[in-house]
Amino acid sequence: MLACLLQGPGKAVLQDVPIPKLGEKDVLVRLEVAGICGTDVEKLDGGLGPGGILGHEVSGTVERLGESVEEFSKGDRVVAHHHVPCYNCHYCSRGDYTMCDFFKKTNFDPCGLAEFFRVPEENVERGAIIRIPDEVDFEQAALAEPTACCLRAIKRVGVDEGDTALVVGLGPTGLTHVQLLKHYGAGKIIGTDVSRARLEMARTLGASQTLDPVAVDVDTAIKHETNIGVDIAVVAAGNPRAFAQAMRSVRKGGRICLFGAPPIGSKHELDLHDTFTRQIRIVPSYSCVESEIQETLQLISEGKVDLATLITNRYHLQQAVEALENARSPTSGVKTVIKSGRS
Repeated sequence: MLACLLQGPGKAVLQDVPIPKLGEKDVLVRLEVAGICGTDVEKLDGGLGPGGILGHEVSGTVERLGESVEEFSKGDRVVAHHHVPCYNCHYCSRGDYTMCDFFKKTNFDPCGLAEFFRVPEENVERGAIIRIPDEVDFEQAALAEPTACCLRAIKRVGVDEGDTALVVGLGPTGLTHVQLLKHYGAGKIIGTDVSRARLEMARTLGASQTLDPVAVDVDTAIKHETNIGVDIAVVAAGNPRAFAQAMRSVRKGGRICLFGAPPIGSKHELDLHDTFTRQIRIVPSYSCVESEIQETLQLISEGKVDLATLITNRYHLQQAVEALENARSPTSGVKTVIKSGRS
């Protein structure tokens, strides 16, 4: 079978590898659609450290079951989650599931960008294979995982009715944050990006105003629109400049959600006195868990979020390396997905 594997910084290759063998509690999934995540690009560029596997935003059909797996059948339409917490440690007992030491030790075999991938026993037992509602197609289902990450972030930072919000970076997750902020009651939502297409899409999906930081002074525009600054700023890009923009834009007592994954070693010089006196709350949010994927699939099935609009570039698995290169360019569209190649 074909799989797209990482072979060092800047080098992804397609290889013919054996179909994974199953343990008695594993599940083999046939890929239907995989989304390219910003972290896939960071892994390719080496920004998140050496190694790693590609592809975790996946939907597919159950192909084969381990002998002891009874809750699924061949042909079931599913979303699979690559990381699961132990649900027993100090972190898990306090709801900090994505901080669990076990979390990142679990993953697909050989990766999500493969014709077939094995979901290991640890994931299966913890509910990390989730059936797709009939009204949700494979493309939208593949985006359930990144949307669930956004959902977790929005709940962590908190949204009050009528809040003003800024989303810095209108890539796929930034545009998803726009929709979720609106869904949870935010009033004015401002988005910033350098891409005209993404600015236009943000307005379509619920942003009240969009700003190109190259063309306008965002600080001045935010002050003009809000007088005191925004209640919430979501940093949906990993560039430290995005965080700096959020710090300048948030009001006294406001909240900043640090969502976009900064490359290892990224730094921002923080004025501690200013942060203290303005009483700014900085809330990082990383990944999601199974319950949030389930909630996201419900939101999709009810039409509360529009993920189909985000998909602008489609490739087949045989073109996975080209798809990854495309996703590295911020001007090439919004969301890139890879399809199995059978349709």
